[in-house]
Amino acid sequence: MNSAEMSPLIAWWGAGLSTLLAIVKLWELWRDRFRLEIGYSFAGDATVGNSILIRNLSSRPLILSYWEVLYCSGRWPLRKSQDIACAEHDSGDRRIEPHSTLELHFTESDYFSWGHKALKGRRIYIRLFVAGRRPILKLVYPS
Repeated sequence: MNSAEMSPLIAWWGAGLSTLLAIVKLWELWRDRFRLEIGYSFAGDATVGNSILIRNLSSRPLILSYWEVLYCSGRWPLRKSQDIACAEHDSGDRRIEPHSTLELHFTESDYFSWGHKALKGRRIYIRLFVAGRRPILKLVYPS
């Protein structure tokens, strides 16, 4: 084979290899993207209390600087909200390690009702303020 016949073959091999490497890189970006999951464990007793679970599903730690739990009704842009609970302003940042969970407990004076009469057609949301990101509003209950 002479160089005139090898040139297109080498070009096609280089194009195929670079496409394969681009696909691998895109898959890695998708796998390592920022992901949060919210769960809950509600009890009907103020002494047992309610818990909201914040799970960091990504492969990087995140810093939670502030959070608010809200009753919300309606949809954006007409959403109305009422505060239920929030973090203390001097509580500081909380680091959530990769693939781990932060549990927020609401007992006694922090307890909130989640029954049909208390909700009145509203839903319970949590607004998370993560360092380096816009505030994130996630549905907690009913999901």
